[in-house]
Amino acid sequence: MRRQSRHSKRGLSTVVVSGMLIAAVAIMGSAVVSWSNSNMMTHQQSLETTYSTNVNKIKEYLTIENVWFGGTTPANKFVNITFNNAGSIGLNVTEVQLVTSTSTTEFSFTNGGIFPSKANSTQESYNWQDGVPIDLIVTTSRDSIFRTQVTP
Repeated sequence: MRRQSRHSKRGLSTVVVSGMLIAAVAIMGSAVVSWSNSNMMTHQQSLETTYSTNVNKIKEYLTIENVWFGGTTPANKFVNITFNNAGSIGLNVTEVQLVTSTSTTEFSFTNGGIFPSKANSTQESYNWQDGVPIDLIVTTSRDSIFRTQVTP
């Protein structure tokens, strides 16, 4: 005969506990898989953007074809620069710097786009000095830098 005590304890059966554990592990596993998938997608998108930017930066090739200086008085002196896009993708010139041993002059551009195999010319007011060498530094929107030296 089975004896019943006054203080018997009721518990959960092994089957119920196992089912609860399996459900908890499945829910936590799904959450971890979902989180890691979204994290991986974010990193993949960042990697694709970086790759695309760097590959396009390599494809940029700008030649500075013609630089000429005009004007006779400081009020009407100017520089005319012709760029040629010899690369396989379009590019945007964002800045041109004229650097001498004593000064730096910067010209910023908002509409400096040049299609592949096309040229673009710009004329800016610049008080140049005859016989003084000038470093011409051109920067694109992808931070490519093209440089040459000219003398008026």
